[in-house]
Amino acid sequence: MMPSTPHPLQGVLRQIQAGLGDSQNHYLVCTNYFETEDGPVLLGTLHLQQDTLWNLVIDADSFRCEVLLHPDDPQYRSLVTVNYDQVWQVLRGDGPNFSGERAENILYENTEGLSTFARQGIAE
Repeated sequence: MMPSTPHPLQGVLRQIQAGLGDSQNHYLVCTNYFETEDGPVLLGTLHLQQDTLWNLVIDADSFRCEVLLHPDDPQYRSLVTVNYDQVWQVLRGDGPNFSGERAENILYENTEGLSTFARQGIAE
């Protein structure tokens, strides 16, 4: 059996992991949805930065980590799981403001994944 080709997001996530050492690096992961302990978050965007991300685990078809999702409780970390096929864009910025219009800020893009989600919704 031949080994499967790694998903391109694995490399992007390793880039993010390495970049988290610099507090100036900020990342946005735009998803159709991601899973939390409280259920799915539709069209969820994750802001990843060294002060907002913990315990990143990169798997073959998904990643999981702890992030800050509750603005009313900035100490509460939520465990999220994101399937790669639900990610449609990953952006990098040198601060909390991002521009998806500058090509050098786009680390990953799969707008077809967003279109498919718009037509079909969450897969059961």
